[in-house]
Amino acid sequence: MTAASKHSLASGKHGIHVVGGGLTGYAAALALADHGYAVQLYHHDEESVDALRTTTINPVAYGFLKSLGVMDTITGDAPLAEKLAHIDRILVTDDTPREKPLDAVINWDRPETGPLAWVVRNRDLNMALHALVEASPLITHTTARITDYKPQHPIFGHSAANLITDQGESIPAGLILAADGRNSVLRQAASIRVITRNLHQTAIVAILSLDAPHQNIAWQKFLPGGPMALMPMPEPHLASLVWSMKTEDAAQLMEADDDRFAMALDDASGKVFGGLRLASPKQAFPIIPQHAVWPVATRLALLGDASHAINPLAGQGYNLALGDIMTLMDVINAAGNTGADMGGANVLKTYAMRRWPEVTMMTMATDGLNMLFSFGKRRRRLAGMGMAVANLRPVKALAEKLASGRWFNHG
Repeated sequence: MTAASKHSLASGKHGIHVVGGGLTGYAAALALADHGYAVQLYHHDEESVDALRTTTINPVAYGFLKSLGVMDTITGDAPLAEKLAHIDRILVTDDTPREKPLDAVINWDRPETGPLAWVVRNRDLNMALHALVEASPLITHTTARITDYKPQHPIFGHSAANLITDQGESIPAGLILAADGRNSVLRQAASIRVITRNLHQTAIVAILSLDAPHQNIAWQKFLPGGPMALMPMPEPHLASLVWSMKTEDAAQLMEADDDRFAMALDDASGKVFGGLRLASPKQAFPIIPQHAVWPVATRLALLGDASHAINPLAGQGYNLALGDIMTLMDVINAAGNTGADMGGANVLKTYAMRRWPEVTMMTMATDGLNMLFSFGKRRRRLAGMGMAVANLRPVKALAEKLASGRWFNHG
C-alpha cells in the first residue's frame, strides 16, 4: 500500500468511519488508507469467518485488490495469489438429458487477457485483508460496538452525524461507510427502505471432493428448484458447492447422511466430474435477495450486502461490493481535490446515482435468471429459448463484459 499524505487532512474535522469489517469493510478501509485518508474502523476480530464459503472475483475486482497489495500478502505459507483457483471455462447447462455431463448449453472460454475469474476461500481473503489493515498507520481499528446512528450530532450539529456505541458514547462522524452486512444496524437506524424478495429457496454450501479433476471449469446446472454450481478450488480434485433449491428440499438434504447426500449430488450433477463426495461439513442459508431503495442518508453510505444482497447464482456479490468501494473512492477523491465536504449530500447523491445502473442490472439479471430457469415446466420451456438467445455471440459478449466488471467505470 501507499500511504500518501495528500488527503490525510481532507477527511474533515470529524473523519471517515467504516462500520463493519470482514471482506467489504476491510477493503473499504484499505482503499481509503491507500489514498492517504485516516480511517476509524469498527469491527470485532472475534467474529468468525466462514471456513466453507468461497468468493468469486472478476478481473476488475482482482486488479483492484492487487493494487492494494492484497494478492501479495502472505497468508499462512504463501502469497494470497497462490491460493486462488483461476476459472478458464464457464459451462452452463440445464436438466435436459445430454450425451455427456460436460455438454453445455452456454459456455465461455478463457480470453487472451487472462482468466475469466478467480475463486478464493473467504478465510484466506479475510486473513490477507486483516493483515494489511493491522499494518496500516492510517487505520485505527476499534472493537467498540456501534448500535445506533443519528443524522445530527448533539454538539456539532449538521457538521457531523452521530454514531452511538453500546456504551452510550456519541462519536461525531463526517462520513460513515456502513459495511455491516445484510442486517445492517446503520441502515435500519437511518430508516433506509429495502425491497426484499423471498422465493422460499435455500442454498446448501460445502467443499466437495471430485473423482475427476475440475480442469479449472466453473460449472452450473439449472434444476427445477434452483441452480447447482461447482466452482474450482486451488486443489484439482476439490470444488466449492453452492446448490440452491426449494427450502423444504434443502431441509431434507441437510438431514441426510454423507452417503445419501453423495447420491443426491451424483444424481443432480450427472457425475460431471465423476463421483462427488463431501470434503467438509455442509451448511445451509436462506436465499432472500434484497436491496436498498436509496443507499445513502445524511453523511452515510451503504456498502456491499448492507446495500444489496443479490442471488448467489452468478457469484457477483463481492464484485458489486468492490464496485461500491471503487466508485465511492472516485467520488470522495473528486470532492477532496476541490475542498468539498466529502460527507455532504451532493457527494453521496453522486455515489448513489453512479452505482444505480450496475446494481440494478445485476439484481435484475440474477433474479430474472433464477425465476426463468428454476420454477415449473412452462418456465423451463421458456428457459430453453432463453438459453438459446443467451448463447448468441453478441449476448454472450455483453454478459461477459457485465460479469467481468468492465461494463461500468468505477473510477
